[in-house]
Amino acid sequence: MVVIASLIGIGIGVLISPLLDYLQKWLKLRRSFCAFFLIIGMLICTAIIGGLIGWVIFEQGSVLMKDMPEFSAKLRAQLENIFDRFPWILERIKGFDFVGTFQGIGHYLLGGIQLGFALIGGVLFAIIIGIYLAMDSDSYFRGAVRAFPPQHRDRAQDLLKKCAYVIRAWFRAQLIDMAIIGLITTIGLLIAGVKFWALFGLLTALFGIIPYVGVMIVVVMVSLITLASDPSQVPWVLLVFIITQQIEGNLVLPWVMKGQAEIPEVLLLIVMLFFGFWFGLIGVFIAPPLVAVMLCLYRNLYLPAIETCHSPVTSPTH
Repeated sequence: MVVIASLIGIGIGVLISPLLDYLQKWLKLRRSFCAFFLIIGMLICTAIIGGLIGWVIFEQGSVLMKDMPEFSAKLRAQLENIFDRFPWILERIKGFDFVGTFQGIGHYLLGGIQLGFALIGGVLFAIIIGIYLAMDSDSYFRGAVRAFPPQHRDRAQDLLKKCAYVIRAWFRAQLIDMAIIGLITTIGLLIAGVKFWALFGLLTALFGIIPYVGVMIVVVMVSLITLASDPSQVPWVLLVFIITQQIEGNLVLPWVMKGQAEIPEVLLLIVMLFFGFWFGLIGVFIAPPLVAVMLCLYRNLYLPAIETCHSPVTSPTH
């Protein structure tokens, strides 16, 4: 938990450092005062967003958890009617524990999160690290560069700047993509009259960080819950997700990823699998920026070194 919180804190510091630079230049104040105003602004934005839709998501989540046994019984009955002509599938459905499976998935996803004070302490620890790192980013940056031998410091400085740029570019693009897709899905499900529209929209935004697999998990989850609560809404749910994926693939992603090096999906999924196994849902979220940094180092450090070592030596001509 300490390692994960430290990594998240370093990421926060890298992300908000340019914001402090802008505020310091605009307000003409000390960096510590700019950090204070930034925190206040973030708290206000969080309170506004939470006040607008947070209570709806919390209410819908509470209802869903409370009615999960009833939904499980209805879902079992619906699936038994659908697969009535397939005895081997029907036999497995009758012996399947839906409630236990959903609880097991939730326990697995939260496997890397210590609930209660440990979670709150980890979040506060990461935020404090990020703020202190951003307030004195130049000193920490110079200290990191000085850790390298003098003859390699210029190269290290260039690589560290490129890694910071990659993290910021990835976070900005991913945040925009998640926000747009989550908002479009929420509005679409609301128009379609789906019961847990806000909760499903939030899940779409969160799991959108996982390429391909994330949206499949959400579609299956939402379809099963909708099948249990209102089977007539299932086609509309599928239609909404088809439309949102077309919008994301043809409009949103080409826009937010324009001019940026994309992360190979296979590599990202493999790293997410390992980090998700070790740290649960938090590991899934920290895997993409780490992969982006590793790719940056691979392309700018490893490949040039390999090409230099194996380049043919030409003899001088006379």
